[in-house]
Amino acid sequence: MTFQNYVRQFDFRKNNVKMGVPEITLTEDKRCLLSKVSSGICLATIPFNFIMLAMGIYIELAVQDKVGLIEGSRNALPAFMVILSFFGLIGNVLGARVCWVIQNLKRREAWKKYLTIFVYISLVIFVCVFVSSMLCFASIASLRKLFGKGILTSMKKYSTDMHKKHIIDVLQIQYKCCGSNGYTDWFNYKIVSKKYLNDDYMTKEEQETFNKYDDNVPFSCCSLKVLRPCINTRVHETHFKYNYANDLTVYRRGCGDALMKSYKNILNASGAIIVILALIQLALATGTRLLQTGIENLKEEEDSTAYLFPSGAKGGKSGGKGKDDETQNLLGGGDLPDDDIETQKTILGEDLPPPPMTMLASLQNLPPVGSIDDLSVDESFDEVEDDEDYIPPRHSVRYVNEM
Repeated sequence: MTFQNYVRQFDFRKNNVKMGVPEITLTEDKRCLLSKVSSGICLATIPFNFIMLAMGIYIELAVQDKVGLIEGSRNALPAFMVILSFFGLIGNVLGARVCWVIQNLKRREAWKKYLTIFVYISLVIFVCVFVSSMLCFASIASLRKLFGKGILTSMKKYSTDMHKKHIIDVLQIQYKCCGSNGYTDWFNYKIVSKKYLNDDYMTKEEQETFNKYDDNVPFSCCSLKVLRPCINTRVHETHFKYNYANDLTVYRRGCGDALMKSYKNILNASGAIIVILALIQLALATGTRLLQTGIENLKEEEDSTAYLFPSGAKGGKSGGKGKDDETQNLLGGGDLPDDDIETQKTILGEDLPPPPMTMLASLQNLPPVGSIDDLSVDESFDEVEDDEDYIPPRHSVRYVNEM
């Protein structure tokens, strides 16, 4: 009875070691269902990866012709989206294959190592996709500043650099805007080079206009909605039946705001789609993690324990008290907590016996019993049989029998 109590005590301690959180019991049917669901989620990410790929390419092409207007380093978001979408497509297609094959009992042992690899791959994809979604929303403010500075820099070179002049004119005509923040930005820059301010190119009146007045804007700022002739020189001066407060013939909106109105819609849509993809990828990582731990903890029983995060010792190797500590406590080398003792007493229905090492120590306190030659046993008792005060030797059989 004592030995059975120790065995039950050891099993009680062993079975209460937590493997992870949360612990979920999976049967074979649940494992097969989880593998099918994980495979389906892998396939569901494919359309979203294609959408992210298309948006990354579109943003890259749309920004490509505006590279000259971006001040500083270019935004790496489009390239990051394209690379991540390719990586996600390849990884999830292979993951769908692994999750589907893993339900086959005959091939499970050979394929479960690939499932472990895919769990880490899915976690990496989730982190990258989540970062990409945050970059989409963060790029809205940063891209506005880059465009604003880039447009002003190009405006400074408008009169001297033909390439910058072409970019600005096309931008203002295409987006129906003028300047960076508004048409008044042009009042701080010259729109005609000094080498053209001579009689070969301009009349005396035009030369005086560009030399004396600063409120001039390029002709590309002229609004197509105004029916009267465009007034792009001396914009704030008095003209015939013209008051700039009511009869302005150039675009009021700045090109920075016009660009960002277009790009903001694209980035917001991209961010929303990528957030949905991140949530799907998180569900995929969670499902494959449960499937992986459920298969790893499967021995011979049909049921197995699955978890997301390890928090205790599996088989007494890590976390909490290991197998060596339990064995030490079993042999009397360690003290159990009071709550464990009370719980075990309740389960066993009786007081726990003393540890084996304590019993062995009590036995060691007894006098040692030596070996006795069988031939000399009778002779040793014949001589002292009638002597009442005689005390037999400690190693004799009589001494042991009298105990």
